[in-house]
Amino acid sequence: MVGEDKLMEGDIASSIPIVEISKRADHQRFAESEEIDDDYDHYSDDVNFEDDDELDDVALSSPRRTRQQPISTHFIPINGKKKIDMSPPDIKLENSKELAKQFSNEGKVDRAIEEYIKSVAFSRIVHGTSHWKHALAVISLGDGYLNLKGYCAQAEYHAETARSIMLHGGHTASSMEEKAQLYAVLIMIYRVLGQAATGLKKYSEAEQALQKADKISQERSRLSCVSDRECDQLDIALYSAMARLYGKQKKHALASEKYDKLTELMEKEYGTDSSQVMKTYTEYGKLELSKGRHANFDKAINLFLQAHSIAAAIHKEGHPEIIDTALALSQAYAITGWEEAEASALSYIEECVSSCTTIYGPSDPKTLEVNDYLAKMLVRMDKSQEAMLILRSSLPLKFEVFGDYSEPVSDAYKLIGSINLSEGSIEKALRAYKKCHTIEVILLGKNHRKTKDTFQTMEMLMSSPGLSHKFVLNKADELQKRPRFNSVVGRAK
Repeated sequence: MVGEDKLMEGDIASSIPIVEISKRADHQRFAESEEIDDDYDHYSDDVNFEDDDELDDVALSSPRRTRQQPISTHFIPINGKKKIDMSPPDIKLENSKELAKQFSNEGKVDRAIEEYIKSVAFSRIVHGTSHWKHALAVISLGDGYLNLKGYCAQAEYHAETARSIMLHGGHTASSMEEKAQLYAVLIMIYRVLGQAATGLKKYSEAEQALQKADKISQERSRLSCVSDRECDQLDIALYSAMARLYGKQKKHALASEKYDKLTELMEKEYGTDSSQVMKTYTEYGKLELSKGRHANFDKAINLFLQAHSIAAAIHKEGHPEIIDTALALSQAYAITGWEEAEASALSYIEECVSSCTTIYGPSDPKTLEVNDYLAKMLVRMDKSQEAMLILRSSLPLKFEVFGDYSEPVSDAYKLIGSINLSEGSIEKALRAYKKCHTIEVILLGKNHRKTKDTFQTMEMLMSSPGLSHKFVLNKADELQKRPRFNSVVGRAK
């Protein structure tokens, strides 16, 4: 039996005994489940019968199978209307696994999740509720929710379910290879738990889970049947999760160490010009910039340059990844504050604007986002008038795309207000800030940090001479300026 206490103590190898058992046919190992969760009932059957009589007819007309009769794997029509897949559950399980991988690779997220759910239902029928292969199906669903949909809460729930199966299932391994598979399932469970906890900002729980996964991975690597490539593949997923966690915790030294190991393993596994390596370079560069004044700007720019060159080599012109890497490179040059870097920053951002406008159109959200970055960069370069032209020309498009009361519109008004304020146009700045504040109150509420910051700026501007009688911040302020009413009439002495 796999116990959590033994995993923590490091006696992991002895916790999964190897028992020699006779192998039986898969269809003889089917365990009927007493009940199937409502979440999986919808997907456990491919047929919806219109009435109960039709189901009874099928049951009566179908002959009982014997050992000599082959299992029919084709679709049988019913009354010329419906078809039933008569494949046994073990074959359906394998088909669902393959389809889930295929749909994941093709980016068909919802269909992939549907197949993962089906595989959970089929694995419960084939292996039973306490088998480690059922835990594998459950954690695969959790991993799908996490990486395909970004649903951390669902991933955490399924990881906890899979861990409970592994810790209380009384698992035995018939061979060293099966023992390695058990370890791989445990590593996946704790990795998904760590990634989900990171997304939910439970950083201490995430660190504990990932450390357990790393400890089990070290034990697994000592097994003679495990190849170096298998270890590398598990370590790639594990180091990626740990690097992101340490980055969220501001543990930059540990995060950099994991990213160094990660890039080395990924270059070995996928090649130096792969999309996986490109994404790792981009993440590593953003981590370096997050250090603020302690950042190594040369290192960050070099990482972004490598990512951009890979994106340009493997994708056609105008691909989103080329635009994203060029945008990250432009931001890195701009953050340095070096005069010689301004030209490079402006060049890359203008390349992004041109590509987005040509491919997506001027009213596309991505084009509007890149234009905002360009405006902010022009403001930092003391080119306020050019920035103002871009912002004012993009406002009608933002009204059309996002709506009058939307965060992109409020951010545009706030930037316009800051530009007017830097030029000394306090009255224009106050008007822009007031429009921004109105939208923020509707979207975020009065107590949100952004709303409060905007209101404080407005109060500061209202203290300027000559503006208090022209503007009022709200109706309450206008009522407070009125003279206090006194019901007592003064009498002459």
